Amino acid sequence: MKVALCQINPTVGALSDNVRKIIDVYNDALNSNCDIIVFPELAITGYPPQDLLLNDKFIEANSLALNKIVKHVTAPAIIGYVREQKGNLHNTAALACNGKILYEFDKILLPTYDVFDEKRYFKSGKVPSVFPLNIKGKKVKIGVQVCEDLWDDKYDLKVSNIQKQNGADLIINISASPFRENKFKDRVNLVRSKVNEIKIPFLYCNLVGAQDELVFDGSSFALDKNGNCISHCKSFEEDILYTDLASHSTKHIKYATKCEDLFNALCLGIKDYFEKTKNKEAVIGLSGGIDSAVVACIASYALGNKSVYGVSMPSKFSSDHSKFDAEELAKNLNINYQSIFIQNIVDKLEEELSESFSGTSRDVSEENIQSRVRGNLLMALSNKFGRLVLSTGNKTELALGYCTLYGDMSGGLSVISDLNKCDVYELAEWINNNKNNPIPSNTIKKPPSAELSPDQIDPFDYEVISPLVDFIVEKQFSAKELINKGFDKDLVKETLNKITINEYKRRQAPIGIRVSNKAFGIGRRYPVINHFREEVS
Repeated sequence: MKVALCQINPTVGALSDNVRKIIDVYNDALNSNCDIIVFPELAITGYPPQDLLLNDKFIEANSLALNKIVKHVTAPAIIGYVREQKGNLHNTAALACNGKILYEFDKILLPTYDVFDEKRYFKSGKVPSVFPLNIKGKKVKIGVQVCEDLWDDKYDLKVSNIQKQNGADLIINISASPFRENKFKDRVNLVRSKVNEIKIPFLYCNLVGAQDELVFDGSSFALDKNGNCISHCKSFEEDILYTDLASHSTKHIKYATKCEDLFNALCLGIKDYFEKTKNKEAVIGLSGGIDSAVVACIASYALGNKSVYGVSMPSKFSSDHSKFDAEELAKNLNINYQSIFIQNIVDKLEEELSESFSGTSRDVSEENIQSRVRGNLLMALSNKFGRLVLSTGNKTELALGYCTLYGDMSGGLSVISDLNKCDVYELAEWINNNKNNPIPSNTIKKPPSAELSPDQIDPFDYEVISPLVDFIVEKQFSAKELINKGFDKDLVKETLNKITINEYKRRQAPIGIRVSNKAFGIGRRYPVINHFREEVS
């Protein structure tokens, strides 16, 4: 039996485009003499459709789209869509053959955590079903699952085991599983543990592409009844995996390194965001620092160097080496480059504010004028030429509020907002080692600085503060757990407070590309007005 796992990149709400894509890919797989052709979870609507699911016309259009596809289907196809029944919605896998829908399997386990909110929209399926199909004169019983039905270790109902008990010869899981570090390996290990228990082949078909802050890596794969990998798709690109279940050949999975995965995920996040929002060009403020350098590198590979515009905006506090580093980076990447000296603008603003500021000492208010001038200039260039501003703040800075509203936080997409500062340095080294050494060595070696005042350097030991922030945000460690891990009590208290009081800034930040287990965004919902403080003793 030959199965095609069609790892496609649909766009949320683009039902006609998604239908054309599904039919085209189906025909390609059919021409390869496949017996079953499989598409990901909610392939027709794109994932996640969120509150589009509350629109009756959207649900109706999604059903009509499925019917259009089914008319083209001869060999069996499994397609993810939204099924409406008696006013309830289901996240459903439809199994179609010869122009008809033969079976429908409703997703049973509905994730409602982190970025997932499926109980808001869907009703759960009841029974882990097994469908009989006649393949080349032989009856085959197939257990079909939808995404979370695989991850049943968190639930009482064990979907795979029940499907095996009901006679399944094969399990096919259709998914829309977002990327995070080590997610591909975690999926394979989980499926392998299932296979080692139930002793039947398991095929996993995942979505690929980016939607808002989420990146779907694809990485679809097939395991035989012994848990060996028969084959797997490419990661971060559309692909069709042709799997012959009669074959005895196996394939070793060579997992990418952390930085290779992060680079590819962020490239796809930018590329799809631009394509799906009809943007073509990006503009980036180049400070000569590590963050903007990494963002420029990722953008140039995602969009092409001629579509990226780097702008250096030095003030009187900008060092010569920072100005040189920004220009050298632009030359190395062969991106568009210009420099705008901002000091005259800053001086004029300070002059106009001098009466209002009379009797006060110079502080962060004057420093942030520079940042906001830069933000205004970037947004002016964006408006005039239709270029989307990419903001360059990292996760550590966003957590601590070490960023300026309407200044360096300006932008349409935040590229590295889910990388801590240490990750940024690690990724910069990887880029230089693997992408022709574009980042000037001085950018990596010099102490990080906002350069908003004389001889200023960032007021953090990032080797300490970055992991501390990650333990708080991603792992939600308590103060006691953090202190027990060796962090200074006063630093823990101060960091917890900074993360809490700066929620208002993050609410006004551009969306960021999610690559960790817990990112700022839809997966982390804390109130802006929040008077709770954990006891630190």
